[in-house]
Amino acid sequence: MIVNTNPQPIVYSPMDTHIFNQNLSVLATSAYILIAAVQSDGLKPDLETIRARWNVREDELEMALAELRALNIIERHPGPVYIVNPASLWKTRRKD
Repeated sequence: MIVNTNPQPIVYSPMDTHIFNQNLSVLATSAYILIAAVQSDGLKPDLETIRARWNVREDELEMALAELRALNIIERHPGPVYIVNPASLWKTRRKD
């Protein structure tokens, strides 16, 4: 029997390295990593928290979030709060 003697709770990390195989823009990949890190830290991944950690223009954040949402990599919930979906739910980018 394995017993967890660590008093800290086990935190699920939503970061999936498959993100690097999605041919996303650099900004969308950066936004994904940021949202996953916020979730992993146990913080609420709302727009305010994301904006506070984002170091590029606001319009570029909006484009990055839209790109991630279009491929179902993240979901937008009321707030807005952005949640990372498991890679099994991601859509594949169409090749032109």
